Amino acid sequence: MIIKESNAPKFVLYGEEIDIWSSEYLPYHSKTPTEYVIEKILESEKAGVDIFPSVVGKHREKELIKNALLSGSPILLKGPKGYGKTTFSKAIAELLPKKILAVKGCKIYDDPTRPVCFSCKRKLLEDKVVELTWVPRIWVRIPGDPMMTTRQLIGGISIQKIREGYDLDHPEVFVPGRALKANRGVGYFDELGALPSAMQTLLHELFEEHQVTTLEGDILPFKISTLELASTNPANYRGTNPIKEPLLDRMEEIEIGPPETLEEEIEIGIRNMFYRKWKGEEPPIPRWHREIVARIVRYARDKNKFEFTRRIESEPSCRATIKLFDHLQSKALRSGRLVPLLSDYGENLEIVKLALMGRIEVEFGLSQRKAEIVEKLFEEAKRQTCRQIYGSLPGEKFAEFYEALRSAGEEADGKRVITIGFEVLPKLRAKPIINEYVEFLAGSREVGEELYLSAIEIILEAMATCIPRLVERRGKSYYLGELSHEASM
Repeated sequence: MIIKESNAPKFVLYGEEIDIWSSEYLPYHSKTPTEYVIEKILESEKAGVDIFPSVVGKHREKELIKNALLSGSPILLKGPKGYGKTTFSKAIAELLPKKILAVKGCKIYDDPTRPVCFSCKRKLLEDKVVELTWVPRIWVRIPGDPMMTTRQLIGGISIQKIREGYDLDHPEVFVPGRALKANRGVGYFDELGALPSAMQTLLHELFEEHQVTTLEGDILPFKISTLELASTNPANYRGTNPIKEPLLDRMEEIEIGPPETLEEEIEIGIRNMFYRKWKGEEPPIPRWHREIVARIVRYARDKNKFEFTRRIESEPSCRATIKLFDHLQSKALRSGRLVPLLSDYGENLEIVKLALMGRIEVEFGLSQRKAEIVEKLFEEAKRQTCRQIYGSLPGEKFAEFYEALRSAGEEADGKRVITIGFEVLPKLRAKPIINEYVEFLAGSREVGEELYLSAIEIILEAMATCIPRLVERRGKSYYLGELSHEASM
C-alpha cells in the first residue's frame, strides 16, 4: 500500500497541519533504511570522507561493510569480544536520519506513505486527519538469549485485549517483539549464535523477504523494512554457539579484529573513557602514560612477544584498555591531581590488576600466576616506553641537563636525590636546561605543574631503565650518581 499526495489524508504534527511532501519533511519518510544508507555512502565516496568517523582505524573492515551495505545484504560481524562489533553497528545506524516521521501511536513506527500494519492502513485510507510524530533514530539490540521466545523476538497477540473486545486489527492487540520494533531502523542481533535453533530458522525469512512466519506456521500479515546486522564471537570462544549454515548463507560475514597500531589502541581507549563522557573534555593523560597503558594490553595479545605471554589463552579486548585508562585517571583524581604519575598504577600495581585480572585467562593450572603475568606486562610496557623516551632526548646537551638535575637534588648516600613531589618543582624550574628538556618531551612551551612533574618523573624513570649504574630508583626517589664520560649520551 502506497499513500501519494493525491490520495493522502490531512497530516497533523503536534497540532499543526503539515505538507509531508515539502522539502522540509520529505527527507524523513518514504525511504527504507537501506536506501538512506546507500545515499550516505555514495555521498561520502564523492566527497572523499570517512563515513564511519566514530570507528577508529579498521580501514579494511570499513570498505567491506560499505560494499555489503550497497548490495543490501544483512551483515554478520565476527570477531573476539570488545573489538568494536557493537560500535560498528551503531556507526551504521548513524547513517540514518536522526529522526523520522511516523504515524502516531504505531508500535512499529509506520511510514505515513508506506504503512504495513492493519491499524495504520485503515487510518490512512479511512480517516480524514492522521496524526504524525517524530521518532528518534532506531537502533534495536536483540540479545542472543538461549531462552528467547517467539513472542519476545517477533511478537504476539494479546489475549487479554481480545477478551476486552478489541478487534484483531486494533494496535493494542498485536504486541511486536524486538525484531519488529526495529522497523525503519537497524536491528542488531547481538551474539546471533546464542539464539535457539528454532529462532534462527525464523530469521531466514526475515533476512530475505523481510517478513516472518511464526513457529506455529502463521505468517505475520505485513513486511517490515529493517537493516539487519548481527555479531558473533569466534567458534573457539566460551559460550559461543554455532550459527545455522542456511542463515549464514543469507549474510555477508566480515571479520573484526583488534586495533592494528599502538596509536589506534590509544585513541579507542581515550575516546571511550568515562572521564571524557563525564567532563566532556580530553583526559589529561600524557603521551608516555598512554603508551604504557596501550602496550600493556597489546603485549597481552601477542603470544610471540615474550615467553610469559604464551601462557595467556584468552586475550584482553579494547575494554581492558578503556578501563585501565579509567582506573589510572581515577587514582590520580583521588590523589588530588589530574595528571597521573607512576605511583597511580598502585604500589603493587592494583590498578593494572583491576583492569586486567578479569579480562585475561591463562593456561590451566597457572591461575595463581595470573597476577605475576600482569606485573610482567606492566614492566615490559614501561620498559619499552622508557627506552623510547630516553632515545628521544637531545644528546648534545645531556651532560648539562644531567648536572642540572643533580644540582636540584638533595645530598644522600654520596649521591644526589630527587624525590617526586611538587616541593621539588621550584628548584627544577629554576634551571633553563631542565625546562628545555621538559618542554621537548611535553611538546609544548606551556607546561603546567602536574604535567611538569610527570615529565620529570618519566625522564628519571627512563634514565633508571637505560643507565641503571648512574640512576637508581628507590620508591618515589631517584638517586643520581656522578656523570662519567662513558655514561653520557
